[in-house]
Amino acid sequence: MKVQRISAILLTSVAFSAGFIGCGDDEPPAGSGGAGGSSSSTTSSSSTRPVVSSGSGPSTAEYLGSACTEDADCGPEGLCVLESAEEGGPSGGYCTTACAKDGDCEGEGSACIEGMCYLGCLLGEPEITSLDAELDPFKCHGRDELRCEEVDAGVTVCMPNCGSDSQCPGRACDPRSNLCVDTPNPGLPLGAACDGDAEEDPCAGWCVRFPGDVSACTEFCGFGGDLLESDCGGLRNGICLYQFSDEVGAGDFGACTKACTAHSDCVLPQGRCVDFGLPTNGFCIFESFECESNDDCEEDGDECTETPDGLFCLSSAYPLSDGTGGEGGAGGGTGGAGGGGGAGGGTGGDGGAGATTTSSSTTTSGAGGAGGDGGAGGAGTTTSATTGGTGGAGGTGGAGGAGGTAGTGGAGGTAGTGGAGGTAGTGGAGGAGGA
Repeated sequence: MKVQRISAILLTSVAFSAGFIGCGDDEPPAGSGGAGGSSSSTTSSSSTRPVVSSGSGPSTAEYLGSACTEDADCGPEGLCVLESAEEGGPSGGYCTTACAKDGDCEGEGSACIEGMCYLGCLLGEPEITSLDAELDPFKCHGRDELRCEEVDAGVTVCMPNCGSDSQCPGRACDPRSNLCVDTPNPGLPLGAACDGDAEEDPCAGWCVRFPGDVSACTEFCGFGGDLLESDCGGLRNGICLYQFSDEVGAGDFGACTKACTAHSDCVLPQGRCVDFGLPTNGFCIFESFECESNDDCEEDGDECTETPDGLFCLSSAYPLSDGTGGEGGAGGGTGGAGGGGGAGGGTGGDGGAGATTTSSSTTTSGAGGAGGDGGAGGAGTTTSATTGGTGGAGGTGGAGGAGGTAGTGGAGGTAGTGGAGGTAGTGGAGGAGGA
């Protein structure tokens, strides 16, 4: 999915409401399609469709989009699409009716999508005043599990919008469809760099193009509501921050950005970790400011920082890197030693397989690769016979890497030797002897 027009909500005017900052000490819960279907969302401009209005008494229109556990919850002729629906269900359920065209769906702005009626809504209203703004009970019933989304030109409806597994008891929230499922869509996680021109989207959610001409994986979300219980997996995982239309209201369709504790968590140099006043983490913002000295950095707390891509203004609240380096390469060739871990940490690669001769008793496993700074040594590779591999040495620096775990001896073989611990690290355990 290629989304060209996406921008961050103005942080100078839209931030957390008074009293919210600091509540990040509370542990958030672990971490779109239609109500049982899916929508093709290429959001562009604000909709002209009006919000559904209330009548003088109960009607199908007033039940439409409500939470439910059975058809009886949905009024005359209503149907309840359960969150337990086999191919994915809306969190909390979704009241609907069968339809063949938009005119079959009661309520202004309601629309028929894949044979089911969806509640109409109005983008941009009410105006959002904070990222945790309260939801309007007259827009999508004020449900955190729904979002107001333009699904076609001039058609905006309330779509299912689970954002964390806690909203799908006994199931998982799918990052692609925002429905409760048994098996979520596989792919790259939130915040990972991705190829926006790839024929198949590589993300578990969606690959979109952010400002600065950088493509990254995101998940769709709804602005406002309870940030600890919905959207983007909770504040330790991400936050709903990026908008697709010029005007954004509480409950409207948006895109998640990843939580971060270091600038390397974001897509450098286009991304940077920005402090939102939470005690545990910041969030990735896709903007970059080149510099030559601190005098070039206008944001409070920014410093001109050297990165692998040059000098950029970055928040001093977070380090450039969290110390996690790349994985070490696998052992090269028969009997080769594993590659070392990447700079700044990382796990050493596994040792290569030992050389094999006509006598299996001479077969030896390769040694595990040494871990990078602060990283764990690689495990020695186990062969089908004889001697287990030697665990790689633990990395130095950081908190000190743990030593590599020794390979297990093959049938009739000898246990491998545990790797040495890095600085302040723990030595690896010896491998088990072969049978």
